[in-house]
Order: sequence, then C-alpha cells, then structure tokens
Amino acid sequence: MELSDQKIKKAFDWLTLESGENFLAPAEHCQTRDVFQGRLDHMSREMEMDVFHKNVYALLTAIVGELGNNAFDHNFGSWKDTMGIYFVYDLKNRFVVIADRGQGVLATLRRVRPELSSENEAIKLAFTEIISGRAPEQRGNGLKFVEAVVRSNGLKVFFYSNDGSYIVNNGLREGDTQPLHGVLAVLSF
Repeated sequence: MELSDQKIKKAFDWLTLESGENFLAPAEHCQTRDVFQGRLDHMSREMEMDVFHKNVYALLTAIVGELGNNAFDHNFGSWKDTMGIYFVYDLKNRFVVIADRGQGVLATLRRVRPELSSENEAIKLAFTEIISGRAPEQRGNGLKFVEAVVRSNGLKVFFYSNDGSYIVNNGLREGDTQPLHGVLAVLSF
C-alpha cells in the first residue's frame, strides 16, 4: 500500500512532531472515547448503506473499534502531549487511519513483561499471545482478533509503534520507517 494519501501522511506528520498539540482539525481528533464511539458508529452506518461494504462492515467496525479503544485503554494518564486519537477514514479509497501520541506497545507490555527489549518484540507478542498491559485483568485478545479477521478476509493492517512496525500478512519490519511518538494503524480493505 502506498502511504501517500494526505490523510495517512498527516498521521505520520503528527506522530513525528516533537509536540502534537494544536495540529489536528476537530473533525479528525477524538479527544475522548465517547467522541470516537460516535464517529465509529457513523462510519459503520455509512458502510452498511454502501453495497461494496455491506457484507464486511460489521467486521471492519469491530477491527477499527479494537484499534481505537486500545489507544484509550492503554494510555489513560500516559499521553505524551495530546490526549485522544486521530481517526479518519475514506470509504472510496478503502482505508481507515487511527493514530495516538501515547506510550506505544513496548511501554504498555513492559508492565507485565519487564524483560521485553524492543518495540518489535512487544508488537510480535501483542499480535501472537494472549497478553495485556492492564494486568491483572484477563484481557489481551484484541490484536489477535484483528490479526485473524484481517487474514481471513484479505484485508491488510499496517501497524507502527514508536520505532517498530508490523504488517499483518507480511510480518515485522525493521528500520523501514522513522520513529514515531505513539502508535499508528492503517486498515486497508
């Protein structure tokens, strides 16, 4: 996937800034979970009405919900500077972008696995094992669900966390992107 679309580029730009404050337009920024949920519901209704998306809109909504909710669940009180997420979608070009300026996967999972040494190691763990940075809660299935739905439906997710990256169906990537401040997920469908 070419990451040249302006909406995707804006997410990268936001996550590479030293300070992300006052960068996002209000229509792109979901400062709280309830704002995100409202916009997610709107996206889902748009997809349901579209013939192309009618058969997969529920799965796409579930994946996007998981990715967006992770930002709120794992960054409460740990945002670098801008609370909330960048959330945009383009049904015509078939992609969704979610980004947050939170702590990333490694910092989250080090709470329960202090021996983790790299962002890619943490990303691999998050996508392959039942683990949660919110111990002692019994959670940690979300990214495994994302992986399973993406693989079984011919979708693609590009996932970046700080200096690590993973493409569902292609694996971990080393050193092919500049380090980000937070997490970026691009769902292509």
